Order: sequence, then C-alpha cells, then structure tokens
Amino acid sequence: MRIVFITGISGSGKTTALKTLEDIGFYTVDNIPIDMIYDFISLTKKANIKDVALSLFFKEEETIKKFLEIITKLKEEIKDGKVFLTFIEASDEAIIRRYKETRRKHPLGDDIKSIENAIKKEKEIMKSIYDVSDIKIDTTQMNIHQLREKIRELFGDEKGTELTFQIYSFGFRYGIPQESDLVFDVRFIKNPNFDPQLKKFDGTHPEVQKFIFEDENARKYLEMIKDMIRFLADRFKKEGKFIATISVGCTGGRHRSVAFAEKIKEFIENEIKVKAILTHRDKEKEAPI
Repeated sequence: MRIVFITGISGSGKTTALKTLEDIGFYTVDNIPIDMIYDFISLTKKANIKDVALSLFFKEEETIKKFLEIITKLKEEIKDGKVFLTFIEASDEAIIRRYKETRRKHPLGDDIKSIENAIKKEKEIMKSIYDVSDIKIDTTQMNIHQLREKIRELFGDEKGTELTFQIYSFGFRYGIPQESDLVFDVRFIKNPNFDPQLKKFDGTHPEVQKFIFEDENARKYLEMIKDMIRFLADRFKKEGKFIATISVGCTGGRHRSVAFAEKIKEFIENEIKVKAILTHRDKEKEAPI
C-alpha cells in the first residue's frame, strides 16, 4: 500500500496533482479532515485498496502539529518507505498571476484582504510542514502538463517507492530550483555560447558535448560529481530517502548545465542503477544576445 499526502501553497497545483494521481489509479480524497485520516486509512486497508492519495489544507499550525503526529505513526506502521508527504509550492508572483487569471479567491481571503499578505501568511503557517516533506515540487516555471508528467513519473508504478534521482539543468539567471538537495555550478567551464557555430545548439547536441568535455576541467569536475553521487546513493537508500534532487546550473541553462545533466543521468542509470528523472528547465528559453 502507498499513501501519498498532497499539501502545499494554495494556487501551486495541488488539485492538478491529486487529479493526476486519481488518473493513474490512486483512490483520492480532497481536503480530508485531519481527525478522519487515521480511521480512513484503516478502512482502506480492510477494503484492500492498494494506493491512496489525500490532499490537505491547513489554516493553523496547531492542525499541522496534529497531522505530523499522525503521519509519523503511519510511517512507523507502514514499512518500506511507502508513506510520502508531498509539498507543492510556487513563487509569490506565479501564485498571484494564477489567482488573477482564474479570478478565484484565496482560501485565507476572508481573514486577509490582500492576496499578497494571504500568501505570505500561508507560507508562514506551512513552514514546519515544508521542512519535513519527503518530496518538494516547485511549479513556478511549470505548466499543467509538466506538473502532471512529474506526478506520473514519481508515482506511476511501484518502482516509484525506491530511491529516485531528480535531475535539473537550469540557468542561474532564472533562479535555483527550490527543491534542490545538491547544486553544482558549472559556470566556470568554457562556454559554447561564445562559439558562433555552437551557440544555436543546446547541451544535448553531440558537438556541444564534445566541445565541453574536451576541457580537462569539465572532465575532472564530472568525475567529482560522480564520486559525490556514489558516496550519497547508498546513504540515501539506508536512510529511506525516496527522492534526491540534483541541480546543475550555468548562466542561461542551455549549454553547459544541460550537457552535464545528460551525463549525470546516464551515470546514475548505468552505474547506480536507480531511476533518474531529467528536466532541462531553461533549455528552451531564448538564448541571450
């Protein structure tokens, strides 16, 4: 049995995540009252329901404390790391834009008139649950289809209960992915963007990769990253960590970070032999002039 709790910041995509889980076979309940969780899980066990997803909304920290006691108890009872607390978030600007587009009221809107202040208050309330979440998904730069794909990749089969590496390539000019566990900066590597023949391609192109890894610094740094992953992979598994997020950044997120991320994914799948999900977050953004 897998139990996935979906929570996070209002407007970040919780409803989309829950509906996607329903599409892939989870029995879902939206905004279940905290006091009903334990009894509900007990009933689903008796009914032999395999996978359950519950979305949660919190207005106060006391309710969060009560929930954290419940999930701690569930994790002790349901072994093999099959209880997941998933936190979905987005930047203030992205959430404000989404509320303006949908013209919906923020859930805290009755108590706090300004949507900016409502978002700030909700993030303050949710900080303690964010800190202990097993999976963090930042949807700031995702569309609805990308979020659905992310959820399917994470929970689409039983293999999703094993260690998975989530790999991002990104551009520092657009910000570091918030869910990162490890961040590797490759801006010191020679840049294909300054080569007129290579600038139009991205880091998945063989010629770009050849250009980058002809540099001894790039090769040495890649081996250092591999050593770090080797060291951490076994420890993550022993800890029962479900997902580890590696982010590789260059200036714009089109060339060097993409090339390194491709190599890291290949290494994880072939040598560490666990699942790797690769996202080139900024690869399709317009190349700087």
